[in-house]
Amino acid sequence: MTLERSSVFARIFRTQMIAGALVFICLAAFGQMVYAVSLFYGVAVMAGNAWWLARRLDGTNGLDVYAGQRSLYAGAALRFIALIAVLLLAHLIGLHLLAVAAGMFVAQAVVFISAMKEFKREGKGEGLG
Repeated sequence: MTLERSSVFARIFRTQMIAGALVFICLAAFGQMVYAVSLFYGVAVMAGNAWWLARRLDGTNGLDVYAGQRSLYAGAALRFIALIAVLLLAHLIGLHLLAVAAGMFVAQAVVFISAMKEFKREGKGEGLG
């Protein structure tokens, strides 16, 4: 990845982990460890999914349009299968699936908020990254 894209991704990844850790600490402080671990698991799953997508996007550099499109579709299918597998694993190890989903939502909310901040910054002429 280029430095600019890597730094944006790294910032979003860090923010996802910080948000997950803060909610984990809050839930743990109230003695809700199953919910805390489940929520952080969901955050980690989505952060890993984003990392996988970023690597796949970076791998499409230099490919023609159709090969890049096939690569992205194949990556989406693999990420979907992996998501089903990690949700099954969460169920098997006794995590609360609604809390896992909440963690996934928190991670995606961080991505959305970060994107809105970047668009606002770009609109002011500050550029991305």
